[in-house]
Amino acid sequence: MIHDKRVAAVLLAAGSATRFGTGYNKVLAMLGDKPVYLWSLEILAAHPAIDEVLLVAQEKEFEAFDDWAYRPCDRFVAGGATRRESVLNALRATDADIVLIQDSARPFLKSEYIDGCLAAMENCPAATVAAPCTDTIKISDEYGLVKTTTNRADTWLTQTPQCFDRLTLLQANECYDGSYEATDDCMLLERLGMRVAIVPGSRENIKITMQMDLMMARALLQSR
Repeated sequence: MIHDKRVAAVLLAAGSATRFGTGYNKVLAMLGDKPVYLWSLEILAAHPAIDEVLLVAQEKEFEAFDDWAYRPCDRFVAGGATRRESVLNALRATDADIVLIQDSARPFLKSEYIDGCLAAMENCPAATVAAPCTDTIKISDEYGLVKTTTNRADTWLTQTPQCFDRLTLLQANECYDGSYEATDDCMLLERLGMRVAIVPGSRENIKITMQMDLMMARALLQSR
């Protein structure tokens, strides 16, 4: 575990939810008795190693997130046009030593994921929760033809939370030249040759992207 370092949790909720198909932010959809984003937010706020929680959202939606009587975030941060820009805004809004980044569309966050990420930070500048891959993954070329097959034993499905030394991630963001699509924050460090530790997650740590995912999340919640 990280000792004598300040930890900020960043909950990303600024996405456009285009693929969700409802015209409103998917993390404001109800899952059980509360919106999707609040499941993760409460876990982050309750964790003893986390000193502050930043909720990143589009400014026009601040009021919607602020409607709930119990709001365990310390402050809002305005989101950017992309995930990377939203993260960068959060990095500049805190002076914490460590940042733990969580997708608000992943409602089944566990405290043990947070513990694992922080413990891994003792030896690496970054860590990510990931689930072992049970499918065979093919890599294709631009024509849709198979180029190669990954070794399934070495293939992981990346999830969140992801944890970083804040200044290292900030510098990696500032080095980003736009020559590739950074679909998660770890890629920025990988491209610079830095080590990223994997913390085993679970296939239940699903991300709600489409309506079917919300149905699955509701079924998982009911089964608990």
